Amino acid sequence: MELVWKALSDKTRRKILDLLREKEKTTGELCKHFKKLTRYGVMKHLNILHRANLIIIKREGKNRWNYINPLPIQGIYERWVKKYEAGWSSYLIQFKNNIESKTMEKIKFTVAVRIDKPIAEVFRAFTDDAAITKYFVTSASAPIKAAGDKITWSWGEHKTDINITEFEENKKITFTWPGYKVDYDINVTFIFEEVDGKTRVSVTEEGYKNDDDGITSSFMNNAGWKDMLLSLKAWVMYGVDLRK
Repeated sequence: MELVWKALSDKTRRKILDLLREKEKTTGELCKHFKKLTRYGVMKHLNILHRANLIIIKREGKNRWNYINPLPIQGIYERWVKKYEAGWSSYLIQFKNNIESKTMEKIKFTVAVRIDKPIAEVFRAFTDDAAITKYFVTSASAPIKAAGDKITWSWGEHKTDINITEFEENKKITFTWPGYKVDYDINVTFIFEEVDGKTRVSVTEEGYKNDDDGITSSFMNNAGWKDMLLSLKAWVMYGVDLRK
């Protein structure tokens, strides 16, 4: 699996897979799509994909045909995506039932992921202003170090301020930030726990009003935090930026 993630970490190799997904191609045909690379450069990428078992190579006369092998990618789907889809569906059903029964005055949800790295390393990946740009934001004004910190996160031209209200090294971070498409602030809590030698990271967001705007906004942020945690896991474990 590690070879697969390393192979997928490069945008040129991902582009090659996209091309092969459409149709098998010779090495010469692939080279035409990468004018800034030499034939040797393209073949180097193909060899990395081949070692990761992501492509199948067949020689016919002078031509080398390249075919995509979907099995490793299916393995990633089964291990990384499918189980989260099930959890997301369960959350939607529970969320719908709570809304309809009017048991929630304020909307609250939690998403979580397990990462096979020490807590200190995972915690640092979230709090360090340089590390967080590798998988989540495009820039952070400062690292998160203590309660009372005010940090600006940016995604391109969009900026948002977060206010740190609780900070426990390698354990917990709570902050407030503007709710998505509403005119009030939301509370977000990150919890870092050791479970069976791995790090469990959970994100709980609460404070959206139980109305149409609050329901829509909480759905959007739930999906956003789920993607963020998967991106954090991919970066910490394999150095892969899933945004690319």
